[in-house]
Amino acid sequence: MEEREELRLFVGKNADYYIAKWEELGEENKISWNWSAFFFGLLWFAYRKMYPYAFGFIVFSLILQYIQIVMKTHPLVIGITNILISIFIGMFGNYLYYQYAKSKIKQIKESIQDERQKTVEIVRAGGTSLSTAIAIGLMYLIASSIIDYGLQEDNSENFREQKSINPWSS
Repeated sequence: MEEREELRLFVGKNADYYIAKWEELGEENKISWNWSAFFFGLLWFAYRKMYPYAFGFIVFSLILQYIQIVMKTHPLVIGITNILISIFIGMFGNYLYYQYAKSKIKQIKESIQDERQKTVEIVRAGGTSLSTAIAIGLMYLIASSIIDYGLQEDNSENFREQKSINPWSS
C-alpha cells in the first residue's frame, strides 16, 4: 500500500486537509498553521489520538502552573505564556501529527504481516476520539484545579499567618 493511502486511513476525518498540509511541508519546512491545534492544544492532541503529546502537554502545563503560582507570577505574564504555547502548537501541530502518524504506521507495518490486518490496525490506531478528548480534558481540568486550590490554600494560610503576626503590615 502507498504511504499516502496509509496516511489517509490513519487520519480518517479530514484526511484531505492533513495530506495537503503535509505535502506543503516538504522535507525541510516544519511550520504549517493549524487553527484547531492553536485554539484547542491539549484537546486537539487527544482528539487526534496523539496521547504522548497530550500527556506531555498536561505534565508541562501543570509544572508551569505550579511554578507560576509559587512564584506569584503576574497574570499578564501567564497570559502571554499561554498565547506563546498556543502559537507554538498551531505552528508545529501539523508537523507533529505527520511525524506521529508515520511512526505509528511504521510500528504497525513492522509488527503485522497480514495486509488486511495491517489496514485494520492502521485505521484503529488513527482516526479521532471525541470521548477520549473530553475525558483527558476533564482529567486535566481536575488536576489543574487540585494544584490551584492546594497552592492557593497554602498562600492564604501564609497570608493569614503574616497578618496575625503584624496586622498593620501591608
